Amino acid sequence: MENTMTHLLRLEFRKFNLKRNILITIFLYLFCLLFLTVSMVDSMTDPEQTRDSFMSMFQVTEILLPLLFLVYASVQTSSFVIGEYNNRTIMILFTCPLNKKRLIAAKLMIIILFTAAAMALGYLCCCGWLVGADAAFDMLEDTFLPSFPALWLISAGSSILTCAILSLWPFIIGMIKKSVPSAIISALVVFFLRQLMLTRDSVMHESIGQIAMAAAVTAIATYVTFQKKVAILQ
Repeated sequence: MENTMTHLLRLEFRKFNLKRNILITIFLYLFCLLFLTVSMVDSMTDPEQTRDSFMSMFQVTEILLPLLFLVYASVQTSSFVIGEYNNRTIMILFTCPLNKKRLIAAKLMIIILFTAAAMALGYLCCCGWLVGADAAFDMLEDTFLPSFPALWLISAGSSILTCAILSLWPFIIGMIKKSVPSAIISALVVFFLRQLMLTRDSVMHESIGQIAMAAAVTAIATYVTFQKKVAILQ
């Protein structure tokens, strides 16, 4: 049997249940749009509140999307990797002449790529919704400026890259603990640690240095997990 990464990606992608994941992603988009709409309407109709601005609503988006898709990535990892390992169903594939590390890596790559693509489209939907809602109903305090898209693009790109990296931690913790709940809880932990760091530094997104550090630590932890946990399955 062909044992290239491309072949393994095709093999695992067939098992990924793309239709179900797309439907869940659409539901998450709708939840975000509803949350943004309720917030804008509330600030617009309540005289005691300061009306929301484009940047304040983008900051809300910067919290919602990473939270939802980090947790969803952990759910995917739990069912697609950890669950198969705990239930021993993955052992069926291990009876074939496949490289086990590459097989697990293919599963993780699919989850990471799906998370990044879903978040990118989510930012596009949410930002488009903010612009369209304000244009139609004057829901926000300030006026849309041509400089906003560039600022949003930088912040969204940083967030997507960071979350793609952090989405590996549910796998790392889940394999160490051999526990699906631990994998999901780890997603919440890394999200709150990220928010704590951003709040401490009073910034909207990570610097290049912070992303590089997160990538390095995650890469080391992932390598150790492959060597200590995945290797013993071979």
